[in-house]
Amino acid sequence: MIKPLLLCLSLLCSAALAAPIPVKVQGDFVNLHSGAGRGYPMVQVAIKGESLTLVTRRNDWVQVLFRQQTFWLARADLTQLVTLTGEQFDVSDQRLNEFEQRAFEAGLLFGDFNGSSYYQLSFSYLFSPYFHTELAIGQANGRQADNLSAELSAYLSPMPHWRLSPYFGIGGGVLQTTPRTILVQTPDRNNSLASVELGLRYYMTRNFIARMGYRRSVIITDRNDNEEIDTWKLGFSVFF
Repeated sequence: MIKPLLLCLSLLCSAALAAPIPVKVQGDFVNLHSGAGRGYPMVQVAIKGESLTLVTRRNDWVQVLFRQQTFWLARADLTQLVTLTGEQFDVSDQRLNEFEQRAFEAGLLFGDFNGSSYYQLSFSYLFSPYFHTELAIGQANGRQADNLSAELSAYLSPMPHWRLSPYFGIGGGVLQTTPRTILVQTPDRNNSLASVELGLRYYMTRNFIARMGYRRSVIITDRNDNEEIDTWKLGFSVFF
């Protein structure tokens, strides 16, 4: 009894089923749509006791064969079905579990570094769903100067189980500034950075995460006054 159920569950967690799975309706009815999405109209209803065959899966929708025709069933409606041996389906979001249990991330973000165009490449390691560290390499290109930064930061995510999850962090690093001067030869400047960041992560699909963040940095200089820099960035990460 357990093995057929585990087999069905493992098949449903994949993007495509290894073999069609015959099932029957245990609830009062399930709605069948013409396509994989709520925007497609409901074109058929399978009532209690009728049989269907699960064919393949596309995100939160399952393609079914019913009365020799192909329809789409919402994944949440699998709770209304049972296998021919009577086992029910567990429709917990396995992809979201993978998102919470991820260990490594790599990201690419674009934005604005105090008025200059900015792009960033980052690598992260997650100690837990709530805490991770990130090494970020950023390049800002402006009219007056180019800036290359390298920062190591620590982040906290207070609600990691949310699909749209806020985060905040602190970090530090170095900033190399190369002035764009022609008449006067100005040497590069190397300074320390201290930063705080607030942002949002949105788990999209598969292994992709959308990211948006605001970073406030203080450039520690040899002069009496330190400089402050605002960075806005938007991009995505992939986890593995």
